[in-house]
Amino acid sequence: MLSILTWLGVSNATELKDLLADSPSSSSSPAPYRPSPTVYTPDTPDTEEGGIDTPDTGEGSTDTPDTGEGSTDESGPEPSRPTPDPTEEAFKAISAGDCLAVYDTGRGGTTSIDWSVDVPPDPVSCAGEQALVRVTATDTTCPTSYGKSYWSYRSATSGNTTKLCLTRIYHATYCMLGQQSGDSISLAMMTAVACRREPVPTPYNQIMHITGVYRAPAGANANNCRRVAGDQTRYWAWLVDDGATLLCTTIYQGG
Repeated sequence: MLSILTWLGVSNATELKDLLADSPSSSSSPAPYRPSPTVYTPDTPDTEEGGIDTPDTGEGSTDTPDTGEGSTDESGPEPSRPTPDPTEEAFKAISAGDCLAVYDTGRGGTTSIDWSVDVPPDPVSCAGEQALVRVTATDTTCPTSYGKSYWSYRSATSGNTTKLCLTRIYHATYCMLGQQSGDSISLAMMTAVACRREPVPTPYNQIMHITGVYRAPAGANANNCRRVAGDQTRYWAWLVDDGATLLCTTIYQGG
């Protein structure tokens, strides 16, 4: 008995009685077990900074279809072409060997040529009387001497210059301009005027009538212009076509 009391932690029967009185009755139910709340967290993707397994957004590298921005097969608008210059085209349409019905009006005086038209007309037959100049070359340095000159045009559209080298074609009975000083007459070799008495452009003061165009003999001069024996007409003679042709003229006396 003493050993049982000792095991229960009491020293006598009175302490044992008190111990039993403090114990809960056998009919009392123990307090229910209430476990600590537990939060269940489902597995989530690793969000550790520096190692995110989020889906590739494509920034910097993408397999998305090419939208074509920055690279295109569509051709841009064609560069605009300058408006053609019809005068330039007319000059370029003329070739060496063509003959034209153009002449110097004389209004440019002795220092320049004033051509009868601004734009080269269509070529005419070189054998016809309308032909007044022959084109000997184009777009090159042109010789200038008796019966030789040039006609050039610079296009404001293209900036290019087209040049026609010309040789005068002379026809008997035609008239030209002359500048007389005493017995000396200077002939405006590229001119053509109507054969009638009318005012002439300054500094010219004579209308010269072409009486004949001949193959020049050796030592040709005005005496070779006489048309019949005893012809007393006053002639002025000119060697043209590099000396191959004799051009005979008189002062026009018609009305």
